[in-house]
Amino acid sequence: MKMSSRLQRDTGQRGGMLIEVLVAIVVFSFGLLGLVGMQVSATQYALEAEDRGRAALFADDLAAQMRLSRSVSLSVDQIDDWTDRVRGVNPRTGDPTGLGLPNANVDVNADPAANRAVITITWRHPSQAEGAESRLVTEVVLSAEEVL
Repeated sequence: MKMSSRLQRDTGQRGGMLIEVLVAIVVFSFGLLGLVGMQVSATQYALEAEDRGRAALFADDLAAQMRLSRSVSLSVDQIDDWTDRVRGVNPRTGDPTGLGLPNANVDVNADPAANRAVITITWRHPSQAEGAESRLVTEVVLSAEEVL
């Protein structure tokens, strides 16, 4: 009797271990999917940070030109050359340099009476959706000492 009851108990638990393994695989798969999703987000944030840093350097370059010329009003040629660099185009040859911002647009609003200029750079990385442009706005104010 002891032998037959033991056999009956074992047959009732067949497949239990298989179900546990399948559940563990499903849980592990969801964890891996979450990890992959986090990696994709981290890559996108790194690209955005790189572009934002590049935009800040371009804006600082134009602000330095304004300080060197002692005026927020720069010549059209200076603004055009700077705009080409922001867009990643060599100002002299027109060839792409690969150093600019993707799909960049610039706007420089200068108020010479107040010695103030607002530099706006917008760009959209190719992986971003239409209408999801990034923007950097820098205000340059020249002091009286910088203008003299």
